[in-house]
Amino acid sequence: MRLSILDYSPIFEGRTATDALRHTVELAQYAESLGYYRYWLAEHHKVSSVATSAPEILATMLLEQTSKIRMGAGGIMLPHYSAYKMAEIFKMLEARHPGRTDIALGHSKSYHIVHEALNEGKTDGPSFDQQLEDLYKYFNDDTTTPHRFKTLVAMPQTTTQPQIAILGSSENSAKRAGRLGAIFVFAPLGQKTQAKKRITTLYRNTFLEHHPNQSPYLIVSTFVLAHQDDAYRQQLENSLHYWLQRVHYLKQPEHYDSPESIQHHQWSEREKEKRAQNEKRVISGNAETVQQRLQALSDYFEADEILVLPQVFGEANRKKTLELIAPLTHS
Repeated sequence: MRLSILDYSPIFEGRTATDALRHTVELAQYAESLGYYRYWLAEHHKVSSVATSAPEILATMLLEQTSKIRMGAGGIMLPHYSAYKMAEIFKMLEARHPGRTDIALGHSKSYHIVHEALNEGKTDGPSFDQQLEDLYKYFNDDTTTPHRFKTLVAMPQTTTQPQIAILGSSENSAKRAGRLGAIFVFAPLGQKTQAKKRITTLYRNTFLEHHPNQSPYLIVSTFVLAHQDDAYRQQLENSLHYWLQRVHYLKQPEHYDSPESIQHHQWSEREKEKRAQNEKRVISGNAETVQQRLQALSDYFEADEILVLPQVFGEANRKKTLELIAPLTHS
């Protein structure tokens, strides 16, 4: 199984952003040694408890500190930026590290104030679909297809191209990825089981309709937590679920709270409801349980790859999670 990682670079209680970034470098190197296929960095703005506000910068650091694992942003919220500038950045990374660069794309607007700040001074720009078409043009050095910047080439020119992936959990995202011939990264969230299957089938059918001589490529993502100590794992789960809820509050946590800090937290009925919803997004257990559930997830969706999010408190616990599920990379 191809097993990959999406890292938020969490800033743990008692740690700093410097600590978080140092640990992300170490974790990427460890993941490479364990046989993981790719390592992506998330993009989050105005979130105090994570250090990944500029994933393209962090990807640059990690590419220089590793030798074979694929590396990229998962993802870049493209409407905030110029497709041309993103093409230049990722072509530079690809020129330096041929065959190792990915760019996964989304279109979340983030917080209202963040959206305003990132788009300050801009008039209405091109649609997300237009930006995606632009990016393909620039990555392919296309100067023949009709385009408003027909003769424009993104530098540097390279013999290989970054891989493009589309992030999503909806039918629209599935169709968009299929039409483009892109990798589709599917996050099964609140949909019913049949709806989830319908979305991934729609992606494959759309892909083959538009690109009959190529093969669709589906990545399914999930939060994951593996630990052999059942009691301690429960504490880690509490910490993860506390963070998953609080990070979306207006008054969000300044850091990722430790299990000790929240051990006396009294969960409200609303929090319990939200936790029950979020538990569908998390695969947790001992090594055998997590491996079995990841394999079942892969089999159900006929996934080409599983993308795990080890958003677990503590540097050692994150490494242990990756270590315990690593045998799947050889299956």
